Amino acid sequence: MVPDHGWVDTLKNHKWDLGIVKEEACKFSELKLQAETEQRPHKVSFYVDKSKAQEVTKELSRRFEKRGLDVKIIYSGGMDLDILPQGAGKGQALAYLLKKLKTEGKLSVNTLACGDSRNDAELFSIPDVYGVMVSNAQEELLKWHAENAKDNPKVIHAKERCASGIIEAIGHFKLGPNLSPRDVSDFLECKTENVNLGHEVVKFFLFYERWRRGEVENCEAYTASLKASCVSIVT
Repeated sequence: MVPDHGWVDTLKNHKWDLGIVKEEACKFSELKLQAETEQRPHKVSFYVDKSKAQEVTKELSRRFEKRGLDVKIIYSGGMDLDILPQGAGKGQALAYLLKKLKTEGKLSVNTLACGDSRNDAELFSIPDVYGVMVSNAQEELLKWHAENAKDNPKVIHAKERCASGIIEAIGHFKLGPNLSPRDVSDFLECKTENVNLGHEVVKFFLFYERWRRGEVENCEAYTASLKASCVSIVT
């Protein structure tokens, strides 16, 4: 893991002062500071009771503005309250990454944003990015979706929970294989628009295992299919 200093420099350009943020936030008895592992140079995280969240958020915003700060306050999960620079957040980080990759000549394709809480909402607002809210997404995110993205065909609310919801979205948007090769009974019927190297390698070894056990009846057709996949990867 290598720090991205460009992203850090981007955050520094905003009206952000960690000391002032902590000073003002700690004046609220309703806020309980989260563990040190949840804190960042450009993020301060607290717990707050759901019944107090709206009131505290409104007053915090007023105080930060009075002291010349431009911050973003995100409440999610019915208890988590994050304070960040206005230019920070998951959405801005993703936009920055996509722009950086494009500048380096690495065009991003098939980008899928996955989320289950309100602080994931920004991810679904980035152009040319597909989005999925898993079926067990929290109330705040579902409310955001109903108000802002219900007519966006690139964002879906999956029927499946957790990782299964993500797999569902991969299949829905045709972004790649959404079925493990071990669950495929007939490789000839397993076609995807976007060939994935790892998927094809696993598929090859599974084919080899079945071939050695004498379980492959149409060997020539299988071999031709595998060769075609390899050519697609290379080209």
